[in-house]
Amino acid sequence: MSKPENPPADAAVVAEPPELTAVAVGLGIVLTVILGAANVYLGLKVGMTVSASIPAAVISMGILRGILGRGTIQENNIVQTLASAGESLAAGVIFTIPALVIAGAWTDFQFWPTTLIAGLGGVLGVLFMIPLRRALIVEDPDLTYPEGVACAEVLEAGQRGGKSILVVAAALAGGAAIKLCIAGFTLFREGLIRAYSVGGAVFAGGMDVSPALVSVGFIVGLDIGVLIFLGGALGWLVAMPILSATMGVPGGPMPAGDACWVLWKEYVRFIGVGAMVVGGLASIVKVRHGMVKGIKSVLARRGEGADDSNTPRTERDLGLVPIAIGLGTAVVLIAGLYTYLIQSFGLAIFTTVIMVAAA
Repeated sequence: MSKPENPPADAAVVAEPPELTAVAVGLGIVLTVILGAANVYLGLKVGMTVSASIPAAVISMGILRGILGRGTIQENNIVQTLASAGESLAAGVIFTIPALVIAGAWTDFQFWPTTLIAGLGGVLGVLFMIPLRRALIVEDPDLTYPEGVACAEVLEAGQRGGKSILVVAAALAGGAAIKLCIAGFTLFREGLIRAYSVGGAVFAGGMDVSPALVSVGFIVGLDIGVLIFLGGALGWLVAMPILSATMGVPGGPMPAGDACWVLWKEYVRFIGVGAMVVGGLASIVKVRHGMVKGIKSVLARRGEGADDSNTPRTERDLGLVPIAIGLGTAVVLIAGLYTYLIQSFGLAIFTTVIMVAAA
């Protein structure tokens, strides 16, 4: 009997690794709830959130490969993507909905309107990101995505094997122990602040003993940490003394400790908001070439399909027709929601246009 010939290389069938599995989706939902809640607390407390991708990737790696003895890098990526999306939506909610309550537009936190706003905004973000992914992430050198790069390293380390989950567990235990000593046993104070008045100028400084803040510092890195510190120092040690010396304290003379908070509420925080807006606009201007390139690439691909068999699996995108249908549906739902909330069709359409442009 003659030996059969080897099949040609292009006829070989390569099994695709498991990716969108029930285990990955279920674990991703659980971590989304936990890390989303943690980011809500952190954002309301310190005014910023951090990416959930890195801790989610480490925990997923430890559970799938360390405990269950299974899992691929694709499944780990699904888990961290779900957690990251949940954290992003949580950040969008906590930085906007409280502003509606503070401004008096809402009298309380409304569950279903908040849920629908966050959900529809998330759908817009995902659908816009699909056609712009290659231009803004793969090809654009101006956007370095430090947390994305770090998360990729974690995923690759998990594929090779490792015990990073033990580091996460140790950090959880250490943070819980410190918080218990502060809030449970009151062995020491969580924060310390001192205010002083010198010749009519008021300034203040302090520090917090917080595991959450230490963790944020490790995640965002030294550069961002220094910028945050400098922003606080400029507000409390430079702007506040100048404002108090030149404009006085609203409400008249009062103890330095009370005066510093009045100055912060009436003046300093608005300086911070202005700086934040300018920084956001500067970021958009910086990546304008990548955004224009992304839009051009979308228009150039409008006749292409998403199921081209010659395209590698990892390079296939959802077709533009499904994206357009999804966007159209989301826009109609957003306009309907705004009409219900505002009770003005014209203003709702105007707000919808702004929402879509912002997304």
